[in-house]
Amino acid sequence: MKERRVRMGFTLVELLVVIAIIAVLMGLLLPAVQMAREAARRASCGNKLKQLGLGVHNFASAKRDRLPMLGEAEEGGHWTAFLLPYMEQDNVYQALTFGSTDWARNAAWSNPSITSSDPIERQIAACHLSIDTFRCPSSIHVGPIFDASTYIPPWFVAARQPANYLGVVTGTQPHDWKPASGWGAPTRPTWGSGNVTKGHWELDGAFGTRPRGVSGVENRVPVGGVTGYRYSDVVDGLSNTLIIGEAESDPELASQSSTRELPNSGRKDHWAIGGDDFDNWEGTDWSEMGGSTAVAINYRKPTSTLSPLARDGNLEWGAYEVSFGSNHTGGAQFCLGDGSVKYLSEDIDPAVLSAYGTRAGSEAVSLE
Repeated sequence: MKERRVRMGFTLVELLVVIAIIAVLMGLLLPAVQMAREAARRASCGNKLKQLGLGVHNFASAKRDRLPMLGEAEEGGHWTAFLLPYMEQDNVYQALTFGSTDWARNAAWSNPSITSSDPIERQIAACHLSIDTFRCPSSIHVGPIFDASTYIPPWFVAARQPANYLGVVTGTQPHDWKPASGWGAPTRPTWGSGNVTKGHWELDGAFGTRPRGVSGVENRVPVGGVTGYRYSDVVDGLSNTLIIGEAESDPELASQSSTRELPNSGRKDHWAIGGDDFDNWEGTDWSEMGGSTAVAINYRKPTSTLSPLARDGNLEWGAYEVSFGSNHTGGAQFCLGDGSVKYLSEDIDPAVLSAYGTRAGSEAVSLE
């Protein structure tokens, strides 16, 4: 009697069915995994905004309720540098020298030392540091990036780290052009329907400075230590005022920043610690560390082909430079004056977004 042989294994059809089932399951699972990863990145980003908000409060507690100012006008330090001692980065802060000390040099240094005896070398080394708190994990930009961001004489930072968080400078002005009261290059005194352009010391957001001549930082201002606004200046209420928001630099930042700028040219680039743009002209070019809620979140990059110099006088480019936005889907996160963090849709009512960018507008609106 013959033994019956049992066939082992799968037929080709069975294998194809199994593979098809696995492919379908992977197709269903992959978006869920990506969504979970983005949710984690967004949560991490919100936590960094909370850290910055806490740093602002700790700063104010030490400085008689003064907020950090936007930056050193004509000198170059950014508000993020002033927060360093209040976010466990005091060693970096102690290496900095505020007050007319350059943040770049006319030759790119590849390995500057944060402990150098040369204060300019220490400034450059600080700009090279990758400080995680200043970077959104969803950002498309990764450092280091070569930055040739000044004009005459040419100045360079060989390995600058991009930043993703801007101080709210205004809720009404959609650009950072030079005000009529500025100095240096030809002024562009109006925008829109005859609106007079204002400087960073005249604007209506939580971050600002003082006029030329009294814009120094701690070692030059004896009372209060800084020239930023006081909490009492935020009359709209801390829970009704945005102070810090997300922003993405131009997608082509790496190629743009490696090219020397023309005088007064437009570029959407955001940096932490300091830079040699804010120290060139009083009242202008605050988009490196500040933004405007007068511009829609995730404002689209202008499609018009303009030279870098022509962008400086173009309202679309001006708005693009100071716009908030993120690589999160459909909006961006902001920190309010009370330290809370909110995600705002890019479809938010422009009037509401504008109102929450002003510190003393007395608008009756809600973010809910």
